[in-house]
Amino acid sequence: MDKNEIKYLNFNIDAKSAVPVFKQVKQAIKRFIASGYLVQGDKLMSIRDMASRHNIHPNTIVKVYSQLEIEGYIVSKPGSGYFVRTEAGKVENEKETLIKDAAQEFLNKARQLGYSLDETVRILTALEASLSSEKEKGDRE
Repeated sequence: MDKNEIKYLNFNIDAKSAVPVFKQVKQAIKRFIASGYLVQGDKLMSIRDMASRHNIHPNTIVKVYSQLEIEGYIVSKPGSGYFVRTEAGKVENEKETLIKDAAQEFLNKARQLGYSLDETVRILTALEASLSSEKEKGDRE
């Protein structure tokens, strides 16, 4: 892929969520970087395009891009746009942080529903087995 080609990011914003919109956008971009969809040098959508595509105020995208730049995930090149900048180890650290956050949220919900750790592990194991068999089935087709 040409590094000047813009990577379009498709993600959903939950306006009813307690999580602020700017944080949802920021987390989505970090997930795209952590997953490898966005890599070093990839050009991000312009502020205006990102805001328009997701029906978000442009100032929100300015805030997101600014924070991501401060955190070292992207770099601004005046007149050219915003580009992914990944530092050694940052992507792996972010992947671990994302999965830990998701696991903590899941465990908290399981506890609220009255599940013990053993019951929760049993459910996860069964779900993983189901997903694996679906993947194998899809691979054979």
